[in-house]
Amino acid sequence: MAENQFTEVSPEYWQKRWEERKIGFHRSHVDSLLEKHLDKLVDGRQNIKVFFPLCGKTLDMKCLWEHGHTVVGVEAARPALEEFFEEQSIKYTASDLPDGLGSLLTSEDGRIKLYCCDLFKFNSDLEGSMNAVWDRGSLVAINREDRQRYVKLITSLLAPDCRYLVETLEFDETKFPGPPFCVSEQQFYDLFGEKFNIMKLDRKDSLEEKHRSWGLDSLYENLYLTTLKN
Repeated sequence: MAENQFTEVSPEYWQKRWEERKIGFHRSHVDSLLEKHLDKLVDGRQNIKVFFPLCGKTLDMKCLWEHGHTVVGVEAARPALEEFFEEQSIKYTASDLPDGLGSLLTSEDGRIKLYCCDLFKFNSDLEGSMNAVWDRGSLVAINREDRQRYVKLITSLLAPDCRYLVETLEFDETKFPGPPFCVSEQQFYDLFGEKFNIMKLDRKDSLEEKHRSWGLDSLYENLYLTTLKN
């Protein structure tokens, strides 16, 4: 499959997916690999700031919030953010961001701040540096030609002690144009190896019937822990 045969995604693409309720990527439970390796992300720290790029309405955010941490998410589709608060019965307020950037939805206690904007327009001026990042459905939802730009953005948001936990998908990309997109182990190391220490924590056979309907006969989730090199 030639590179230009991969589906091209954009904020508008994801907004339409939410409008049409084509959100099969959303899970009604906390991610099993996050639950298994949560200690690797938190590393014994209290009340850290955890970043969720392209967060949707993932229950993983509530999980970290209930553990006493502060959650910062970014998502282009506002219905996803509103549904998160409403479905989890968390009171929130909404406000507009300056310069037409988008909007901000904040929990009553101030420990969940979800930005509705283009991910690539988010920056450290808005929320400072992150102590942790949980990336389940973000890297795998980025256009291949935007991956280096994505790594640069994520790197710019990290505190020196940040622990960046990334879940990728590995499958035969000649059979499915995405999204989600395949990120092979070699591709991952090529993207992050220069500036990050990388530890592969897990590999899980995650093939489901829906993946077979995509034309796939195998699909694996890989989990990596990355930290900034000194």
